[in-house]
Amino acid sequence: MPYLMILIIVATLVIVFWAAAQASKRASENIRELAAMLGLQADIRPPALGLFYTDPRAAGQWRGKAMEIYTYTTGSGKSRMQWCAVAAALRADGGLRFTLQPQGFGTKVMEMFGASEIQVGDADFDRRWFIQTNQPDFLRAALLPELRAKIFTLAAEPSASRLKLMLEDGRVRYAEQGSFASARVAGRIGQAAEVVADLADVAEVFAAERK
Repeated sequence: MPYLMILIIVATLVIVFWAAAQASKRASENIRELAAMLGLQADIRPPALGLFYTDPRAAGQWRGKAMEIYTYTTGSGKSRMQWCAVAAALRADGGLRFTLQPQGFGTKVMEMFGASEIQVGDADFDRRWFIQTNQPDFLRAALLPELRAKIFTLAAEPSASRLKLMLEDGRVRYAEQGSFASARVAGRIGQAAEVVADLADVAEVFAAERK
């Protein structure tokens, strides 16, 4: 019996090890495909131990902006979460700030503690998205129907989990909880790149108006 238990433990560890290696390989392949689609340069390091691709990412110029696709983590221990992101750097920053995230329990808690949102006048969009900004009149006017439609589709799938669009520190970023090993997550990051670039254009228009 002790030998059987040891065998089961070893087999379980091998399966977990193999699954993690396969996931890291899929993530690197999906990032490489995204890079090719957007004309970015993939940065895929040789796999550790010949199996694990660590911190795959892509960067370059797209639509005249420095763009990056990458992963990051928040929290620690059991609360540790992995995020996939695409970000575009502004060519000019006029001080506009905003955050867009799907309405939910978290946003209700934020409102309880005093967070306020803006409405754009589109009932479906306002029902789905919680929007905060330091320039409500400008952003309300800038979120044209075509741009709202692109943003709306990002959270259309049930698999979309904990996502956010934001402008801070001179970059527009879309982030979603998950892994690039998921084809659906990778596909949404590809869609989000267009939205991120559009919102960066909006921020640059605001900066030009402030001159």
